[in-house]
Amino acid sequence: MMPLRLPSIAAGALVVLVLSPIAHAAPLATRDVCTTATAAADNDYNALKKDLQRRIADDGHPDKSELQALQDADAKRVITASQAQRACEP
Repeated sequence: MMPLRLPSIAAGALVVLVLSPIAHAAPLATRDVCTTATAAADNDYNALKKDLQRRIADDGHPDKSELQALQDADAKRVITASQAQRACEP
């Protein structure tokens, strides 16, 4: 599951840069940046979900940390979408 952390970190860094106070000093973040950040968060969540579904289908049982990682990715996805909407919508 470690390889999935790098895209998460990159997406988080992108969101922080886009939605930082410096970015708010600019007129509005570009829609491309917001779309990219939202897509990265969605991709992280979907990759974790697909991995867990595959494990369950193979008669595996995800542990608490894997389920927590999925919940964290879902929360990050919702937060990113909300922040992107505020930063990019007129």
